Amino acid sequence: MSSRTLPRRRSASDFHMLRNHPEAAAAARSDLIQMLEQTHQREARLSDFVNALPRLTERDLTALGHSDSTCPICLNSLLALLAEEEMALVMESPAHPVEGLGVTRLAQTCGHIFCRKDIREWVLQGKTTCPTCRRAFITPSPEDIRAAEQARGAQELTSLLDSVELEGALLEGYMFSLAQSMRPAGPSEGAAGRSARPDDGEARLPEEHFEYDEDRSEFSGMYS
Repeated sequence: MSSRTLPRRRSASDFHMLRNHPEAAAAARSDLIQMLEQTHQREARLSDFVNALPRLTERDLTALGHSDSTCPICLNSLLALLAEEEMALVMESPAHPVEGLGVTRLAQTCGHIFCRKDIREWVLQGKTTCPTCRRAFITPSPEDIRAAEQARGAQELTSLLDSVELEGALLEGYMFSLAQSMRPAGPSEGAAGRSARPDDGEARLPEEHFEYDEDRSEFSGMYS
């Protein structure tokens, strides 16, 4: 991938090309896997950076003149965040991940202070500038820039491949239904509804007949 240009936006022509050429779809999947691997490597470097950020103490905040400051992102008091970290560390099962507790500082660049949770989420989203002053705290390498572009291209390509597979599944189901509807009816499939009748194939019982005596002479005295 190093010799290729950055991914471009996918279009309808890409969709038809992948649908009609399975070998192109296979190559696209291979490129997608490579893009995802490079994106994973970039995310690992960002994770290493944020895990290496210092953990500040109340004494550190006092020395820096930030005892009464708040986190610029969540606006929580820095001292309250330290108290929350201290309480969580003595618990067997903290309510929040330990790596997101406490307060930290971008010590190598601008020196702005944040709660670890917010700056961690900021960095792991791929943002490499300070939320307050926008100064870069990580100089993105050419590989990082390419990985970010490839991540966007990977999302588009994944959506495109999903569309191709979904259309293939829908087309297969439609063709199967069409073939079923065009199949001639067999000898056992007679008039509609016959097979649903519960008495098909069963001998009908002879109907009972009752004989009526038509001689009314015995009733003649009743009306004389």
